[in-house]
Amino acid sequence: MIHIKLSSSQISNIKEKWAFWFFKAKRINKFIAVLDEDAVFRQFLFEKADYNEWKKQYKKRTQVIKCKDWQFPVMAYFFEDLSDKDCVLKKYAKKLKPSTVSFLLCAYNSYRQSITLAQIIDEIGIQVCPYCNRNFIDRYALSDWQGNKKFYYKGDLDHYYSKNEIPALILSFYNLIPCCKVCNHEKHDSNLRTFHPYYDYEDEEYCFSIELYSDEDEVDIIYEKPLKEIENKRYDSTVWQGVSDNFKIIFKGIHNSELDESMENSNKVFRLEKKYNHSKEYVKELIRKQYIYPEIKKKELLKNFPEIFKTESDLDDVFFSTSSLTIDKAYDRPLSKLTKDILKQLG
Repeated sequence: MIHIKLSSSQISNIKEKWAFWFFKAKRINKFIAVLDEDAVFRQFLFEKADYNEWKKQYKKRTQVIKCKDWQFPVMAYFFEDLSDKDCVLKKYAKKLKPSTVSFLLCAYNSYRQSITLAQIIDEIGIQVCPYCNRNFIDRYALSDWQGNKKFYYKGDLDHYYSKNEIPALILSFYNLIPCCKVCNHEKHDSNLRTFHPYYDYEDEEYCFSIELYSDEDEVDIIYEKPLKEIENKRYDSTVWQGVSDNFKIIFKGIHNSELDESMENSNKVFRLEKKYNHSKEYVKELIRKQYIYPEIKKKELLKNFPEIFKTESDLDDVFFSTSSLTIDKAYDRPLSKLTKDILKQLG
């Protein structure tokens, strides 16, 4: 799982793109009609007196092209900080009128198919799913025979708080997590509180680790079937040469501490251990590289190829793609978290 860290300039650019999409005359007039009819929804944005004044100001200030003050309460609502989960439930888990829910769903479907979403995902800069860190989330443009360009975002948007649970947040930015279709399908309408990419920091919580099969292991993690010839698989030292796959990849807290609730839920909802145990061949390759990459070989390569390898870190990057393991690069490469944790375990 990957934490999505946005700078103030990124947030500003995202808000500008989102506002350009949302504040169309037809949509904002429907939005006002919804606010007029739904007192519960209206209170999320305004006090009663403030709303009437805001409507007057909207009609007045929309005549002044450069004045956008009237947009502030709406932007504040759709970009509200949702990090306090208890507060979110207390404030927003309320029943809205069907017409309000219908408006939000319609607007969401429009947003989901818009070029604005592709532009915002580009601004976020994420290339792989932050939930599983295994699948790419692509976007691209295609032109038809007339030269008309259509933009496609091939990932999904997960409602962290599901549409059924808290409809008031259907269109809220921090409730819409860019992710792969597999993870979105697995999470579906689950109300379990999983890792939240905008607020939770994965490096402070957990790591992936290689463990040998021991006397306690009787079934395979992926299929939960009895392990065949388990006597020959337990405590297999050839694992550390990258020869054997007689090991398991587990998901645990740092320093063997217990996982917190959100991480436990993420493992359960996204089947992380099952998915990552499908990556044994990749892990074996990392182990083999580490095993055959002694210090003396590093010095030899640095000496013989000075124009290619200027520092030892250049060598590490060629062998292990270490440049992709920093926080800012983790968005770009699948399995970056697994790679980082296994290399750390291997020393």
